[in-house]
Amino acid sequence: MKIVKRKKGQFIVLAALIVAVLIVSIGTIMYGTVTYFRHERWQEYLMIIDNVELGSQRVLEISLADYTSKFNNSQILVDNLHKWRTSLTNGYPGFGVALTYSGATISNGTRPINSVTSDTMHFSSANATLNIDITTVGLTGYKFVASAFLGVILNATDDGNDLVISIAVEKEDSEPVTHLSKDSFSINDQSLANMSSTLTHFFETDNDVLRIIYRIVVRNYPGPSNVHVAVVDPRGIKVVADSDVT
Repeated sequence: MKIVKRKKGQFIVLAALIVAVLIVSIGTIMYGTVTYFRHERWQEYLMIIDNVELGSQRVLEISLADYTSKFNNSQILVDNLHKWRTSLTNGYPGFGVALTYSGATISNGTRPINSVTSDTMHFSSANATLNIDITTVGLTGYKFVASAFLGVILNATDDGNDLVISIAVEKEDSEPVTHLSKDSFSINDQSLANMSSTLTHFFETDNDVLRIIYRIVVRNYPGPSNVHVAVVDPRGIKVVADSDVT
């Protein structure tokens, strides 16, 4: 039953995105009917390009959130991009807007942070290269890259009876993910909000990269020497990480 609700929820979000584009399209078309100057017409097409870029970014975020809910549907990004492409063609009638994409990938895994340390980042990511054509003005080959990313650097230590976790959380372009709460974290498949715990954060600079570090203290931690941590950001994207407790 939960799976059905999630799929329905993802469909509603994607449908809402399409409706938003259609609303903007109507406004764009109405704007075009009352202006005949070349400069204003180009502003109209630039607005379409901006809307397509923003919408494409959101499609990647929705797809990655859906994928990371169960980590079992790697086809979701291609399916959503196909729906998005069709919706754009139908949403801008008379403009000749065509969207194509390539290199659509969605995955999760680990990677080294840099060549200096042995620290590892756990991540979830989605990427695609997109191309916009607007045939009514002869615009072809406007290419851009969209990506969605969530990564964490995890360290877990034993402090007497307590488990102390330090975890850096970032998204695209190494931007810190702020405003996470206890509901954003789970430890060994149990919500941090349901555990006797504290959550604080601070900022630090690591090799010129500004990171936000969340410090979690789980009191009277009974269990295993390996800890499994999941983080969900405000977009619904999840990343999971494992670490030995030292």
